[in-house]
Amino acid sequence: MKTGHFHLLENTKLRTKMILLVSGIVVLCVIPLSTIVYFQNKNLVLEKTYEVCRNIANNIAKIADDELLVGDTYEASTSALTKLRESEIKALRDTYIIDLDGKVKARLNLKTIPEAKIEENLPYYSKLDILTSRELVLNNISILEFAYPIFIKYKNKKIRVGTAVFEFDAEEIFLPIKDLRNSILLYSTLLFGFGIGIAFFISISFSYPLQVLNQGAQKFGSGDFEHRIQLYGKDEIGQLAHAFNRMGEQIYDFTQNLEKKVQERTEELNQSLTEVKNLKIAQDGDYYLTSLLLEPLSSNNNFSKNVITHFITEQKKKFSFRNWESQIGGDICITDTIQLNQREYTVFLNADAMGKSIQGAGGALALGVVFNAGLIRSRTFSQSKLFPEIWIKERFLDLQNVFLSFDGTMYISVCMGLIDTENGMMYYINAEHPWTVLYRDGKASFLEEQVSISKIGTPGQESRFYIRTFQMHDGDILITGSDGRDDVIIGYEGDMEIINEDGNLFLKRVEQSKGDLFKILEEIKESGKLYDDISLLSISYQDKRALDHPHLTIPAESNWQKIRQLVAENKPEEALSEIKKFPNRLPSDYFLILGKAYSKLNVWQDALEAYLEYEKREPSDQEILFEISKLLHQLGKLSLAADYGERLFLRDPKHILNLIHLADVYLQSGIEGRAKALLERVLSLVPNHERANSLLQKITTKTVSYLDKEFLLGEISRKSPTELKSETLLIAERLISLQHDSAALKYLERAEFLDPDDANIKFKIACTYFNLKERRKAEEYWNASIKMDISFVEKIKEYKKTKTKEPSKKRQKK
Repeated sequence: MKTGHFHLLENTKLRTKMILLVSGIVVLCVIPLSTIVYFQNKNLVLEKTYEVCRNIANNIAKIADDELLVGDTYEASTSALTKLRESEIKALRDTYIIDLDGKVKARLNLKTIPEAKIEENLPYYSKLDILTSRELVLNNISILEFAYPIFIKYKNKKIRVGTAVFEFDAEEIFLPIKDLRNSILLYSTLLFGFGIGIAFFISISFSYPLQVLNQGAQKFGSGDFEHRIQLYGKDEIGQLAHAFNRMGEQIYDFTQNLEKKVQERTEELNQSLTEVKNLKIAQDGDYYLTSLLLEPLSSNNNFSKNVITHFITEQKKKFSFRNWESQIGGDICITDTIQLNQREYTVFLNADAMGKSIQGAGGALALGVVFNAGLIRSRTFSQSKLFPEIWIKERFLDLQNVFLSFDGTMYISVCMGLIDTENGMMYYINAEHPWTVLYRDGKASFLEEQVSISKIGTPGQESRFYIRTFQMHDGDILITGSDGRDDVIIGYEGDMEIINEDGNLFLKRVEQSKGDLFKILEEIKESGKLYDDISLLSISYQDKRALDHPHLTIPAESNWQKIRQLVAENKPEEALSEIKKFPNRLPSDYFLILGKAYSKLNVWQDALEAYLEYEKREPSDQEILFEISKLLHQLGKLSLAADYGERLFLRDPKHILNLIHLADVYLQSGIEGRAKALLERVLSLVPNHERANSLLQKITTKTVSYLDKEFLLGEISRKSPTELKSETLLIAERLISLQHDSAALKYLERAEFLDPDDANIKFKIACTYFNLKERRKAEEYWNASIKMDISFVEKIKEYKKTKTKEPSKKRQKK
């Protein structure tokens, strides 16, 4: 809708507008003021004239009333009028007295008054009751007439006898008023002129700079960019003029050097284009470098003959760098083979880092470096003594501590674990990763039903951590993959993408492709467009134990029944006698029963060996871990007892008997913090548990001293100092690897008590104090180690250098 506007003055110059404005103000102020003053003074003159006439008329009436009544000679009236003439009243032209018949009886001016005039005015005079004035024109002369009726009183009545008439020259009467009016008009004219002058001056002061600006703008518009506006004021107009001049200089410079500017601009654009191209090349170079860094980290180094691994990784971000085509993203797959406790395990990991392209690749790169560093450490002597559950826990803590340092900016979902290549036992975790698929006998199904651990990098996961186990059979194929396996664009609804939401669709693809990764990926692409990075890892297991031992002596069920009965009847000797009738390799139950028989005979070492063999054959049996831990406890091997108890705890965190037993082991080992935490967990599961309360009471009322000589003598009575020192250091190293530095420090101090001349122990104590940020104590022990062995100087430098390069970790304190 268009709005109207005022057109009258839009083409008028500013100077004229200013003059009209000031003139209008003067006119509106002066003319009404002069008019008001004129009429107010005119009324004032009339009032004064009335007053004069009233006084004269009253005096004349007192003289003339008797003469008018009796018709005398009117000498007195004439005399009064004569005196009135002598008084020379200003502007008084004539005064006369007439009777009721209109006859003039006395007058001031001796000239004869026309009778026609008196007869004409007689009705007007007859009606008057008071002094009345009117303005007449006689012989082209403006006359101001005052008529005063003359009355006498007779018998309390007023009787009219005549009229006194006074004639004044109106022009002379109003001459002062006219003079005042003329003065007002004169001064108004002067004021008007002065106002016009002010308006002209103001208009010039405003319009001239604007006119100069206008002329300058017109010259600029006509192409004269050498023109400069000669205004130097510091007000807004001056600033505007300065801006115009600066603009003119720039335009002039631009127009004069247009070709040069174009060339320079072209060069700048070419340079910018080159820079953008270089940036693109640099970015692609960064992508390429990152992909090169990721490539060796994501490797299939599994060489097991029983466990076969394959993986496919296809990142969504594709790029070109020089002559290379590559891709980058947050998906990563790693497989390897390691030895733990002289058993071969296949390591597998499939992970998906949060974020797209370079951000996701950064997460995958961090994971790859940390995890591969863990694989390298796994080949050291101390790490090769770990059990699979504890190895997975340590790798989880490695990753968790690193990703916690990102403070919520980086998370990563992961499925990782170990597979015993001999028996197919799988130990693994799934940290909010897509569920693992089992393909067995032509059918695909999920191993998990719910998420137990959130993405790595999420705070508070340590308390929820536990290990899943699964026994693979001959011919089984396990497939784990990233979100890209389900996040597929299957269609469009307008401009909106339709993303697949059927979580079971992947199972159908696995069945249709019979577990072949390449066919699975092909079918996913045929069903739609990939929406995310996709990585798939397959693990197939071949059980060759039956081929390795084709001739097994398998006892009949009746024999087994008899052996079990003998053990149940507390006849272990007879049961052992029956068992020894089968010299060849026997099934797993053989060792379980054998262990039970030895346990009843209190032959703890033989029972332990039998249970260890059974656990080797049947690693999925969790209860055997509990039995082994109890036997190790009985034999005084507290460190190993704790390891087997921790293995069961990692698999089943709610196993009450194991929690009580493990707390007792830690309590005897002097690790009260861990014992207390386990007992508190028991009480959270089973409130008022008698045994848990009893052990917890011990912790709160008695403190175990690691430097208590009696305690050490009790240990030495069963072991030599060398053995005790070795076991103590082993426990300390385990605690350090789990980042329990405070507890590890107590064991190291215990080892130092056993061998105060060992420089390596002092070095380890110093490193532990360094981790606990007690730098003074660390330097004290480092200096002590150097005094014993000068070679520790380089070790200390290397340790400090390593620690300064590591990302900050939130160390777990218990």
